Amino acid sequence: MFYDEEEVQPAVDIAAELFGYPGRLINGHKVMRNTSIATRQFGKLWYGDIDTATTDLEATCIALSQRIGQEVYVFGEDNNFDYNTINRFSAAT
Repeated sequence: MFYDEEEVQPAVDIAAELFGYPGRLINGHKVMRNTSIATRQFGKLWYGDIDTATTDLEATCIALSQRIGQEVYVFGEDNNFDYNTINRFSAAT
């Protein structure tokens, strides 16, 4: 199924609200670099570096899942968007 921009943009905006502006690069020792946040339905919603010292990744992903009503997946720089072998977060977990 294909989605229109009007359907996807609200989820992208919420992801940016929760994770910061897309494409951000940050320095630090506890940084997940080149991370992508995605859903099966909409694809990639956000990408960039996540400071795990100041961001609770699981809680933030669950908050995103609750707000958009979809499971959220976290992809590192070494994953090729294989939804079957990656961390997923859902408001139901």
